[in-house]
Amino acid sequence: MDPHLKLEDGFRFRPTDSEGLTFLLRFIAGQEMHDSGFITTNVAVYGKQEPWEIYDNGVPCGDDEDSTSYRYFITKLKKKSNARYHRSVGNKGTWKQDNKGKPVHYKNMENASSVVNIGFKTNLSYKNKVFYPEDQKDGHWLMKEYELSKVILHKFD
Repeated sequence: MDPHLKLEDGFRFRPTDSEGLTFLLRFIAGQEMHDSGFITTNVAVYGKQEPWEIYDNGVPCGDDEDSTSYRYFITKLKKKSNARYHRSVGNKGTWKQDNKGKPVHYKNMENASSVVNIGFKTNLSYKNKVFYPEDQKDGHWLMKEYELSKVILHKFD
C-alpha cells in the first residue's frame, strides 16, 4: 500500500493483515500512520458502549449498498488475568473468540525468504442474551482483533 494514500473515485481502505499491524505499530511508535483518517484511535471498544454505538462513531471504509462497510479502531486491551483479556462491553454483552489467534507474517519484498511473525489475528463475535436471544439472528456483530507480537510490544514498553 502506498504510504501516502491518494483518494480517488472508488477508493476503499482495506489494508491486508500485515498492513493493519503496520498501522498499529506506527501508532504505538508515535509516527504518522498515513491512513487518511480511516482509523479511529483511542476508542474503548471493550467499554460501556454497544458495538453499534461504537460503529456509528467510526469512519466508513466502504459503502452500505453491499453491506461491506468496515470500521478500523485502535483500542487498549484490558488484562483480566495473566493469560486472558477483559472483553465485556455495554449492557452485559461479550466479544467471544471464534478461533485461536492466527499468526500474521510480514514478508520482506527485498528478501523473499525473510518472513517475520509480527502479530496475531483473532475473529470475535458479539454475544448478548439480554438484547439478542440465541435464536435471533439480528444484531450479529463480527470483529477481527489484531495484536502485535510480544517481542515487538516489549520494545515499546
